[in-house]
Amino acid sequence: MRSDDVLNEQFRATKYNVGYDQQEVDTFIDRAVDTLRKYEQGNIPTEPLLTAQKVDSARFTPTKFREGYDQEDVDTFLDRLSDVFQAHERDHQQ
Repeated sequence: MRSDDVLNEQFRATKYNVGYDQQEVDTFIDRAVDTLRKYEQGNIPTEPLLTAQKVDSARFTPTKFREGYDQEDVDTFLDRLSDVFQAHERDHQQ
């Protein structure tokens, strides 16, 4: 998964079911894109904006009766994103 893949990821919207706050998720995704672009450009961040641990521990405000992102979509995506960050972190520890 590359930064453009992360940037173009789309989640199903919820309105009457519990979802995640869209702005919080979008801000988190922007941070992920910024960090991945640094890795892709060969600029190993001394203090990455995000790490696999931060992806794993990400929590978002639940929404109900207002539009949010489907929780399962976001959680599944975060699992994949964590794997990508783990790979980058392993590659850059050597």
